[in-house]
Amino acid sequence: MAFYDDYAKMLYATCFRILGNREEAEEAMQDSFLKIFESIGTQYVENGTLEAWMRRIASHTAIDYLRRSKPEWDFLSEDLPDEPEADVDETFLDRSVDEIKAAMNRLAEGYRVVLSLYLFEGYDMEEIASILKIRPASVRSQYLRAKRKLLEIISNK
Repeated sequence: MAFYDDYAKMLYATCFRILGNREEAEEAMQDSFLKIFESIGTQYVENGTLEAWMRRIASHTAIDYLRRSKPEWDFLSEDLPDEPEADVDETFLDRSVDEIKAAMNRLAEGYRVVLSLYLFEGYDMEEIASILKIRPASVRSQYLRAKRKLLEIISNK
């Protein structure tokens, strides 16, 4: 129980960032703990950090929940060129964490997942492409569109 208490908040936050729904995040967190308890003796490599390994399990579990619900992903057509990188916008600098979290929750699932995996969970574009089963160029385009949409939501507040 102490192990659960130490890591529940962290795993819940990981699941919630991806799912954007409290109930589903709670279920995904519980499933993540089951997977962790079942595989800690066989899959965890002690030279890696325990927290990183657990977050990876939680993020994959949350993505599995998304796949089951068949979200409407807003991915670009494969034949469109990449969008240019947007200039750094200072809109975020005067916003609170809560405002940014609220704006993230207003994004379409596809946008929110890509932003969460890249910005918060630390996956690179190749890893995200592998997880979501899409091309890396599509992940990059999706990321840029999500970032622009997030800026738009924040600017309109």
